[in-house]
Amino acid sequence: MLELNTTSEVLDALGGNAGVAELTGSKPKAVWNWRSFDKFPANTYAVMIAALQERGKTAPASLWGMKQPEVAS
Repeated sequence: MLELNTTSEVLDALGGNAGVAELTGSKPKAVWNWRSFDKFPANTYAVMIAALQERGKTAPASLWGMKQPEVAS
């Protein structure tokens, strides 16, 4: 699975600003602003990750401000 590491890469993979606005139920202007942020709103995580997976892509949860559990060594 291809991992995307920036908000812009994720937005482009999901159909650009208009596509993500429709997907998340957000206003296009808000989505446009996300390109300059280092994180998406946390409430968009589930829907955006699912849409990425449908496209064979993924992104780190940290792009939504989520912390991953640490793996025991």
